[in-house]
Amino acid sequence: MEMTYVRKRIEEASNLVCLLGISTSMDCGCLNYRQEDGLYDLEQKYGHAPEEIFSSVFFSTRPQQFFDFYKTEILKRTGMPDDCMKTLARMETDGRLKAVITRELFSLPRRAGCQNVVELHGSIYENHCPRCGKAFDIGYMLETDGVPLCPECKVPIRPGVNLIGDRMSSARIAMAAAELAKADTLLILGGHMETPLVSNMLPYFHGNLVILVNESKHLSDRMADFTYYGKPRDILPQLYPAAADAISA
Repeated sequence: MEMTYVRKRIEEASNLVCLLGISTSMDCGCLNYRQEDGLYDLEQKYGHAPEEIFSSVFFSTRPQQFFDFYKTEILKRTGMPDDCMKTLARMETDGRLKAVITRELFSLPRRAGCQNVVELHGSIYENHCPRCGKAFDIGYMLETDGVPLCPECKVPIRPGVNLIGDRMSSARIAMAAAELAKADTLLILGGHMETPLVSNMLPYFHGNLVILVNESKHLSDRMADFTYYGKPRDILPQLYPAAADAISA
């Protein structure tokens, strides 16, 4: 009965925005360098903790070691959009979903078909020369031996993602805040109410309905109006069954 009611509320929402947690990218096969099982093995493999390597300091001072890790563990593990991402794309196409806001790096909602995505920490698909600003795609980053250099400037190409130590883009934060300020319904996928994404973005939301879908329970879940436990790829299609044909395609 409750799920039927929530489905109806989603259908009736005039402006629904999704906060998409990093765990959803793990479900798609991507690396979470902070939480994934096997981080000890990565530290043994590279001689440094992943959090140390995936930093602006390491990029600047040890570019060869940085790109050894970045290419193998990040760029070669981009995952595939799952049923959660496909459902979000269908919700946007149907006019239900107005924006996706995320900290994930792999552009999974975009690859599934979503158009309005605020990628707070950037994307692995957007890279540039820090000197001349020329853009480089992921193919160039992967195909270049060793450290990818700008052909003109001969300096290492800067990955288009926030590394540890980088400041988050104020322009992206402003875009996310503007989307949340217009929303009447908030859909939180793959995170609890106190994750950095949710806790930092929630103050901008002034709507009347919060729906949370997460695999594990958390004390803060009581702040949501409706909570479902399980993987978003399994739960979201149940909340929006109109996406069935998009998932089966």
